[in-house]
Amino acid sequence: MRWWRQPTPIGELLVVVGDGAIARIALPSADGHEPDVPPERDARVAAAVDAWFDGDAGPLHDAPLDLSAVGSPFRRHVLETLRRDVPWGETVTYGELAEMAGTPGAARAVGTTMARNPVPLAVPCHRVIASGGRIGGYGGGMHGIATKRALLALEGVHLA
Repeated sequence: MRWWRQPTPIGELLVVVGDGAIARIALPSADGHEPDVPPERDARVAAAVDAWFDGDAGPLHDAPLDLSAVGSPFRRHVLETLRRDVPWGETVTYGELAEMAGTPGAARAVGTTMARNPVPLAVPCHRVIASGGRIGGYGGGMHGIATKRALLALEGVHLA
């Protein structure tokens, strides 16, 4: 297992990689509990995170993920659907993502899945918004909503 803290325009992220796959990205507003091993940076993943903040989502989007911490097959499927089907600069509502994942009417369950996403940015839960174009929630309360707005703005999306 490798982990490190990576400076970004939205603050310092905690990144955890195991067996070559990204297992966790903790946003500045999230619990940043560090693993019990000395920090060691994975240069490939660190470069992919930097590229994301420079406007190139490709390397992070294509990086392998370890979603084993996501216990529910439904939640894994929703995260995989979001990653695969909602590209850079686009948004989707919780209800629309539920439909895309084959579970119409499960908007609240999708919201819970987004709140528990272990790998934000790699699975871009900031692109999921509330109905009517409202920002919706994001980890960390009001600070989290500011982070969500900042991430969307990096992608050219500005919500009222």
